[in-house]
Formats: sequence, C-alpha cells, structure tokens
Amino acid sequence: MISSVFGKTKPVNYILVLSFLFVCFILVRFVQFPLEDPILVLPEQLLLVAFLLFSVLAVNFIVQRNQLTGPHSYAIFFFALLAMLFPQTFLNGDAILANFFVILALRRLISIKSLRDTSSKIFDGVFWILVASLFLNWSILFLVLVWAHILLYEHRNLKNWMVPLAAIAAFVLIGTATAYLMGQPQFFPEHYRFEWAGLQTYWADWGLGVRMAAYLLVVLMAGFVAYLKLGKSGQTKILPMRLAFLTLLIALAVIFFGSSEGQSPVLLTFFPSTVFLSKYLETVRRDNLRDGILLGSLALCLAVFLAGWVGK
Repeated sequence: MISSVFGKTKPVNYILVLSFLFVCFILVRFVQFPLEDPILVLPEQLLLVAFLLFSVLAVNFIVQRNQLTGPHSYAIFFFALLAMLFPQTFLNGDAILANFFVILALRRLISIKSLRDTSSKIFDGVFWILVASLFLNWSILFLVLVWAHILLYEHRNLKNWMVPLAAIAAFVLIGTATAYLMGQPQFFPEHYRFEWAGLQTYWADWGLGVRMAAYLLVVLMAGFVAYLKLGKSGQTKILPMRLAFLTLLIALAVIFFGSSEGQSPVLLTFFPSTVFLSKYLETVRRDNLRDGILLGSLALCLAVFLAGWVGK
C-alpha cells in the first residue's frame, strides 16, 4: 500500500511528489487564479516552481542527512499534502523564495551538531536567513535559531557568538553597495520597516482560520506524541525536536506579522511540520493503521484542494 511506497527512499517517490506539486502549481497559478498575461510571466513562474521543487529536495536531504527522521519519504509526502491544504502557497512568490533560503540556512544550522566547521556553518546560516529577508522582511526573525543552535551545541566557544555579527556586517556592506550601484540607496530603510497589516487582512476568512487552527492542532499533537516516544532516546534525539518546535514558533510569528491582503507565508511552517508528522508516523507500528493515516490525509487534503475550485 501507500506506506510501503513512501516508507522507503526510492527515486520514484521524488518523481511522484515533484510531478504532483508541479501539476498543482500550474493548476492554481494558471487555471484557478489565472494571470493577466500568462505568456509574458511564464519564465518567472517556472523559476518559482523550480525553487519550490528544489525546496522539497532540500527538505528531504536535511531530514535524511541529519537523521531527523528514519530512512523514508514521509517528509516530502506531507510537504505535498500541506501545499494542497493551503493552495495560496503557490500564489506567494516572495514566500516561496524566502522559504527556499530559510531551508538552506536550516541545512547549515542543523549540521552544527556534528561540531565540525562550526564557524562557517553559523556564518552561512545567518547569511541565508538575511537573503531570505530580502524577499520577506519578517523572516529575519529566524536569526533567533542561530543563537539557539549555538546555545545548545557550541555555547562555550566565544568566537561562535561573534560570527553572526560578522555575517550581518558582511551582508549589510554587500547589500548597501549593491543598492547604491542599482540606484536604490534607500532600499534597506524602506524594506526593513516591519509594518504589521493586522490579522484582518488575511485571516478574516473564517474558513482559512479554521483550516489553520486544525492544521496546527494536528501538527502539535503529532509532535507531542513523537516527543514522548523519544523521551528515553537521550538528548541526541530530543534536541532536534526542540529546535524544530522553535522553528515552527518563529514561522508562526512571521505569519502573524507578515501576512497581508491575500498573502500569507504559511509555507515557512512546512519544514518543521513535516518533521513532526513524519516522526509521529514512525511511532505507528501497524501497517494497516499507517496506510489509513496516509490515505486519510491524502483524501482530506485533496478534498480541501478541490473544494477551493468549487467555492471560487
């Protein structure tokens, strides 16, 4: 059944998930919410879907390389389901780009636990988060993760606490010089204003609010159950779960402050959510129950996706 397919890391799993996401992106971007001149913006849209698909591959690489989950493909499966649950994800190009660079930052930060080449990993993590903030300014809040990883893994080395400041200085110098060369010297002051549009701009739709609340409830319950199961596994297994929870909290803060009219960076919550959901599924020992959960999740998300077309 479906658990036997995605319960392993086969190339066909990546092909299925990536093809599915590509079709969903095309349907939402060109059919459900058609662009005014789709031919002219086609290269731009193809670039965005490429970043989205590379994000999925990066998520899979992170969870497998750092052993955040077992050797399976549940993470990318749930990533695709969450994209269906929130099809507005495909409409927010800035969130797609910001999420891609945040994932690149997480790839470096999570690998700090190996305690090798720590300074360069911290520098890279900070720099990628700052690049993400160029597309979504509130994503700069993810810098909290940098100091959290230092605190948990390398807090005794004073140099590591200073590396983020060096990365920020390098980013500001490069960014300021680039802005002046492009004739936009006021880019940084204008971009990093951190204005809050208010919840009513996006979450006034009660259907979206209910969907988001149900989604978070399921994810948090799954993470809690998985955390309890890992309670006797030692700090090596527990620390990544705590950091994933912190990542989810920061992503929710970015959503709270960064949502605007018709746009919300809910995509930023997908990485920690897929970790929690995958870890929960690992705790399910019965194959038929695991199949039921996967098929039920697929049916529910597909029904929500199709309902969006009916209600349009």
